[in-house]
Amino acid sequence: MPRFRPRSPSFHDHGPSPGYQLLNEFKDRLGSETLSPELAHQLFGKLLRQPVKVPGRALNGFFAALARAPPSIACPDGPALAIALFKQMARAGQRVVTAPTVHTYNILIDCCHRARRPDLGPAFFGHLLKTGIREDVITFNNLLKCLGDMKRTEEALDVLLHKMPDDLPNVISYSIILKGFCNNGRSQRALDLLRMMTKKGSDHSPNVVSYNTVIDGFLKEGEISKALDLFHEMKQQGVVPDVVTYSSIIDGLCKASEIKEAKVVLRQMVDNGVRPNTVTYNSLIHGYSTSGQLEEVARLLEEMKTQGIMWDVFTCNSFMDYLCKTGRIKEAAELFYSMAEKGHKPDVVSYNTLIDGFLKEGEISKALDLFREMIQQGVVPNVATYNSIIDGQCKARAMDKAEGVLRQMVDNGVRPDTVTYSSLIHGYSTSGQLEEVARLSEEMKTQGIMWDIFTCSSFMDYLCKTGRIKEAAELFYSMAEKGHKPNVVSYAIMLNGYAMEGSLVDMNDLRDQMVRDGVVPCLIVYTILIGAYAQCGKMDAAMLVFEDMLKHGVNPDQVTYLIVIAAFCRMGRMDDAMDKFSEMIDMGVPHDTDVYECMIKGYFRQGDLVKANELFTEMKNKGIRRRPQKGSGRTHYV
Repeated sequence: MPRFRPRSPSFHDHGPSPGYQLLNEFKDRLGSETLSPELAHQLFGKLLRQPVKVPGRALNGFFAALARAPPSIACPDGPALAIALFKQMARAGQRVVTAPTVHTYNILIDCCHRARRPDLGPAFFGHLLKTGIREDVITFNNLLKCLGDMKRTEEALDVLLHKMPDDLPNVISYSIILKGFCNNGRSQRALDLLRMMTKKGSDHSPNVVSYNTVIDGFLKEGEISKALDLFHEMKQQGVVPDVVTYSSIIDGLCKASEIKEAKVVLRQMVDNGVRPNTVTYNSLIHGYSTSGQLEEVARLLEEMKTQGIMWDVFTCNSFMDYLCKTGRIKEAAELFYSMAEKGHKPDVVSYNTLIDGFLKEGEISKALDLFREMIQQGVVPNVATYNSIIDGQCKARAMDKAEGVLRQMVDNGVRPDTVTYSSLIHGYSTSGQLEEVARLSEEMKTQGIMWDIFTCSSFMDYLCKTGRIKEAAELFYSMAEKGHKPNVVSYAIMLNGYAMEGSLVDMNDLRDQMVRDGVVPCLIVYTILIGAYAQCGKMDAAMLVFEDMLKHGVNPDQVTYLIVIAAFCRMGRMDDAMDKFSEMIDMGVPHDTDVYECMIKGYFRQGDLVKANELFTEMKNKGIRRRPQKGSGRTHYV
C-alpha cells in the first residue's frame, strides 16, 4: 500500500483562477531564473487588476520565495524586488488583491535586511502599527536586525527591553542584539548583555549561538584572553561548545600565532566528542603555513584525507601554497588543474598562488599564460595578482613589460599600492634607470601612496647611486619616525653608500648603531665593510671583520674572497693572498678567471714568473678560460 506523502504548499493547490495563474507564472519564472524586475512589475500589475482576491497565504508564499531567491542575471536582488512589488500593491489603493497580514510585513522587513536597505525596515514597522495588526516576535526580531545594520544597536536594545511585550522576547531576539554590538566592535557591551541574559534565566538564557557570537566578536577585536575566558565561562554555565565554538577559538589562536595553544584546544575538542570539520583544519593549516611549519601543513592535509574530511577551495589553495613554498611547483600546478574535477572552481587566490609560484621559479612565461587564462575564465585579477606579475617582470629587468602591466592594471580599475611602486622602483634602480626612480617616487607622493621599508630602501639606493649620500642618510634616520625600523637591507645600502664615498668614520658609526639595534649582519654587509677597509689599505681592519664574519657562522663567497685577495695582491702581500686563495679552494667556494688573473698579476708584479706560470697552467688545466680585454683581443696580466 503506497504511503501518504504530504505535499508542500504550492501556488497550484487552488483552482486555476487568473490570479493563481499569474502567481504560478511568477513561481515558474523565478525557478527558471527568467523573472526580470520589468516582467515582475508587468505581471504584478495584471494581478492587481484581477477581481478575485488571492488568499494572503499564497501571496505571502510568493513574497517569501522572492526573499529567498538567489541572485541571477535576470533578477539580481529578489528581496529588493519584493519590496518594490509591495509598494506597487500599496499604491493600488482599494484594488488590492489581498490584505497584508503580519506575515507579509515580517517577510518585507526581513527583505529590508536582506536587500541592504535597513532604513526601510522601521518604516514598514510603523506602517504595520498603523494598520492595527498585532506584531509578533518575528516582526520585532526582523526590526532589530535592521536597526543593527544601521549601527543603531543601543536603540535596538531599548526596543528589546522596553517596547517589546514582556512575553515576546526570546533568545533569538537577544542574540540579534549581541551580533549587532559585536559587528560594531563593541563586544564588551555584548558581554554585559550576555550576563544580563544569564540572570534573567528561562527563555532568555544564552545558548551556544549567543556565546559563539560574543566569542567571535572578541576574537575579531584581537581580545583573545577575553574570548578564552568566555569560552571557559560558557562551559561552567553548562552550555556545551559546538564545532563553531571550537573552530572560532582555534582560528583566533592561529591568527595570533599561538599554534601550540590551538593544538591544545583541538585535543579538547576531540576528547569532548566534537569532530573537527573543514573550517577547523583550514585554520590550523593557515596558522602552520604562516609560521613556516610546512611539515605540519603536510601532516594536517594527510590527516584530513584519512578522516574523510572534504577539502574546499581554501584547503586546495593552502596545499598549493605549501607545494610552491617547498619548490614542488609541478605538483602545485597538477592540483590547480584538478580542482575543477573535485568540484572546486579556482578563485583569485588559487590563481595568485600558482602565478607567484611560477614567478619564484623563474617561469615567467607560464605565469603570464596563467594570468591570461585567469582573465579568460572570468576570474578578476586583484592588486595582488598585478603586483606579482609586475614584480616578476621587474626582476627579469623587463621594465617596459612591467609598465605595460601597470597600465593594464589602472585601465581595469585596480589602484596600484605601495607594493606595486616598490617593485617598479627597485626594478628601475637595479637596471640603472635612475630618472625613472625619481619619477615614480614623486608619483607616489602625488597619489598619496604611503612608502614602506622596501620603498625607503630602494629610494636610498637611488640617492646613494646618484651621489646624494647626505639625502640618503636623512631618509635613513627618518625611517624610524615614519614607523619603518631599518632592517639589514636598509643598513647594507647605507653602509655601501658611505663606502663608495670613502666615509669610513660615518660607516663605522653606522656599523656600531646596527649592533646596538640588534640587526644581525648578513654576507652582503660583511662584504661591504671588508671592501671598504681593503680599498683604503686597512687590511688589519678588513681581516678583523673577516674573522668576525666566520665567528658568526657567515661563510664568505667568491666576491668576498676576491676583494681580500685583490687587496693583498695590490699591497704585494702574496703569501697572505695565497693563503686566502688556498682557503677559498678548500672551502669549496667557486673560483673563476677573475681570482686567477688577480693572483697571476700579483706574482708578475713581484717578478715571480715561476708561480705566475704555475697558476696559469693550473687555470688552463681546470678549463678556466681567460677573458680577453676589450679592443685588444688579448689578455694582459701586467
